[in-house]
Amino acid sequence: MSKPPVLVIAAVQLLLVSLAGAGLHFYGERVTALSVLIGGALCALPNAYFGLRAFRESGARAASRVVENFYRGETGKFVLSLAGFAAVFALVRPLNPAALFISYGLCVIVQWVLAARLLR
Repeated sequence: MSKPPVLVIAAVQLLLVSLAGAGLHFYGERVTALSVLIGGALCALPNAYFGLRAFRESGARAASRVVENFYRGETGKFVLSLAGFAAVFALVRPLNPAALFISYGLCVIVQWVLAARLLR
């Protein structure tokens, strides 16, 4: 079985939020554009870390290491997400929180759709 295309999904997510951010920036919505980019990065980067960590090994002989890598990957993803949101809300001014959360939510949906299509 081949490894899941987690880096492809993260790259597509980052490409989409970059295009959306560039479009918003072009129309003068600089704060919204930055918020969209940050929201997408807060979704894509921790998920890419999880995917790289969790799918490092495979096979029946490595079953215990696979489970350990999943736990470590999920913990790392949670910590990266938490630290990322904390850093953004503490350091980024001005910020459009609605655009940030909408971008984050749309990236989660993109991840689900791409995972379903690519793993089919």
